[in-house]
Amino acid sequence: MSYKLPDTFIKQIIGVHGEKASEWLGHFEEILTDCEKIYDLHIQQPFILSYNFVAPALRSDGSEVVLKIVIDQKEFEAELLALQLLSGESTVKVLAFERERGTMILERIQPGQTLAEIEDDDEATIIAANVMKKLMIPAPVDSNLPTVLDRKNSLKRIYQNYNSYLPVSKATIEEALFITEGLNTSIEKTYLLHGDLHHYNILANGDSWTAIDPKGLIGDREYEVVQYLLNKLPEHGVEEIIEKRIDIFVDVLNLNKERVLLRAYSHAVLATCWTIEDGQMQDSFLNTIQIFKNLVSKYIHKDALL
Repeated sequence: MSYKLPDTFIKQIIGVHGEKASEWLGHFEEILTDCEKIYDLHIQQPFILSYNFVAPALRSDGSEVVLKIVIDQKEFEAELLALQLLSGESTVKVLAFERERGTMILERIQPGQTLAEIEDDDEATIIAANVMKKLMIPAPVDSNLPTVLDRKNSLKRIYQNYNSYLPVSKATIEEALFITEGLNTSIEKTYLLHGDLHHYNILANGDSWTAIDPKGLIGDREYEVVQYLLNKLPEHGVEEIIEKRIDIFVDVLNLNKERVLLRAYSHAVLATCWTIEDGQMQDSFLNTIQIFKNLVSKYIHKDALL
C-alpha cells in the first residue's frame, strides 16, 4: 500500500531516533501491508502523530480498533508491560501485539475526545486525579521498566555534558539533580506509574475516562502528577492554575505537597532540556521552571532542601 507520512513526523522521529528511524521508514509500508493481512485490517488516516505511528483501523466485521507502531524497542516493551500490568477499566486494552516490529492492536476508545476539551480546569484536574487513583498500583517486584533513577541519570548526563547553548543555567540543572537525588532516596513505597499522564492521554470512553500511551515508570506517587502540571496551561495566570491543580491532586490522592512541588520543579528542568535535545523547544516548559521555583520558595524553607 502507498502511504505518505507527514514531513513534520518524519523530521521529528529522525531527530529523536536517528538511523533507527531512517531504517524504520524504509520498512514502513511493508509493515503496514503485513499488519493489514495478519490482523484483517483496513488502516485509515492516522491520528495527529508525535513520536510513533497511531491510526484507526476497521476489521472486516466492521469493528473498530487502533494500530500503534512504536519505533523504539525499549519503549515498546515498557508500554506493553505497563498496559498489561495496569489492565483495568481505566486503561486501554491490548488486543494483539508483535514484539519484533513493535506493533500493537488496541481497542478503539469512543467517543474518544481528550480531557483537554474540558474547559473547566478544576473539573478536568479532578477527572485526571480519579483516573490516577484507579491506575496506580504497587510496583512489580521484578521488571525492566524505567525508574526514577533513570530520570536522575538523565539529569546527571545533561549536567556533566552541559553546553552553554542551553537556556537553562548549569546551576539550575545542578539544583534539580540535587533535589531529584534527595527525593529518590526518601521514597517510602514505589508504585507503577503511567509516567506520561496528561490531558491528551486521557480519553472519554462512554461515561468514563480511559488512559492511553503509558510510558511505564517505577517511582513515588508524587511523580505521577508532574506531566499533567506541565500541560495545557493558559497564557495568563499560569502560577495560580498550577497551584490549584496541585491542591486538587494533593487532596484527592493524599499526596505530600512538598514532594509534588520538588518533583515538579526538577522534572520541569529535565523536560525542558529534553525538548531542546529533540529540537522541539517549548517556551511553556521553560516558563514553568521559574513558576515551580517560585512555588517551592513559597512553601518550602530553603534549609529543608539542604
